[in-house]
Amino acid sequence: MKELIITAANSITAVGLDGAMTAASVRAGVSGFATHDDYVDQNDNPITVAPITGIDDGNRDTSARKALIARKCLTELLLNYFSNGARRPAKIHLFLGVSPLLRPGPRYEERCSRPLVKLLRHWSNSSSIEHVPNGNASFHYAVDLAAHLLEGDADALCVIGGVDSLIRESTLNWFEGAGRLKSESYGRHGGLIASEAVSFVVVEDALRAKAGGRPALARIVRLGLAEERNARASDASSTGTGLTEACRAVLEGTSGNAIAAVLGDLNGEASRAMEWVCADMRCFKECLEGRRFLTPAKSYGDIGAASGGVLAVVASQGFLRGWLPSPVLAFCSDDHGSCGAVILEAPR
Repeated sequence: MKELIITAANSITAVGLDGAMTAASVRAGVSGFATHDDYVDQNDNPITVAPITGIDDGNRDTSARKALIARKCLTELLLNYFSNGARRPAKIHLFLGVSPLLRPGPRYEERCSRPLVKLLRHWSNSSSIEHVPNGNASFHYAVDLAAHLLEGDADALCVIGGVDSLIRESTLNWFEGAGRLKSESYGRHGGLIASEAVSFVVVEDALRAKAGGRPALARIVRLGLAEERNARASDASSTGTGLTEACRAVLEGTSGNAIAAVLGDLNGEASRAMEWVCADMRCFKECLEGRRFLTPAKSYGDIGAASGGVLAVVASQGFLRGWLPSPVLAFCSDDHGSCGAVILEAPR
């Protein structure tokens, strides 16, 4: 894969209404958890969730609300990008990460796509959108698609986004049916905390961005994709081979000790932790004491298809502000089998 760079990044999560605030909250260990009184068991015990607050909180239509949040996030991203002197491109292509088709719940891409494409047309004469339904690993699969697009058209501008919410009754019922939701009031101290988020990053050809004088926030230097054959959403017992294969792909030909930090989408479930432990033991020959390991879901919960993009935002902010060492391995895996890993480096 040719080297790509991130030249703009933004997100909205339960702990930040922009990327800088989200990253600062993750760094400080701030959490945005609350009880969900509208979703209770037969004894009226609520689950724990991590909602976005402060944006149209009174709107009960979650799809419409998610579209509003996504538009706000993308608007701020593009205003920041073009305010730095970037010329308007002939075409902008948006790769929008969304939940897998097999996961129950609303299809947020159906409500979000039209306002997002309309917004892109304000900045370019031509715009298009492609949905990437790989759930938590959507960002990684979108990077692969963007790399191929830029191979054929280095002047194109690619935006990779992610939009998702697990806080909807049909989605919650699916997780609760498998006993996966965390709630101390249920007596279940392990499990995922359902959340919601959106994320967007601008990805460009490195040479084109340099020629245009646009500073990089992060460099995408290696990418690994794989499918877990025994996905968590199936009845089979996962052996973590998918995530292992994705991590091996990005580490091939490099020293594992070169990785200074790891960012992952671990969500509090034991099965997810075991999946990473297996990948870690298989891919890294030795334990490097100084390597940092961050699990941002401790702050903002499980954000599904927005996961990889928010990890990229956190890494970009960490590089920019000097608190995150480089290079970083950022990994995600989805319930339905898609796994991805990427190595991000600080700008040279």
